[in-house]
Amino acid sequence: MITVNSSEEINYNPKNVLEEVVTNVGMILRVCKEEQPLNRDFAFDSDLIDKNINVVQNRITSHLTKIIREYEPRAVLRQTRIIMKDTYNNDFDIELGIEVVNIE
Repeated sequence: MITVNSSEEINYNPKNVLEEVVTNVGMILRVCKEEQPLNRDFAFDSDLIDKNINVVQNRITSHLTKIIREYEPRAVLRQTRIIMKDTYNNDFDIELGIEVVNIE
């Protein structure tokens, strides 16, 4: 299982297919709807930031499962974890565990 974290830097020059899949999942993980005007279904709803952490984790997992299947079918979402950085400000990172399949 490969770990992708929302705070990691994006590798804009992947050297192989595995790195390319991880880069694509990282991009999916970082885009908000306000930043993606032409394809809002692709991105996260920033209203999640003000919700209870359990609600956030469930909605993020559901959304990511759907979006990864559609936009990066070579990755399978195995695990979603919310890492709280600042509870007072509701600041968190998202960590995903993915499995890369169908690399040919």
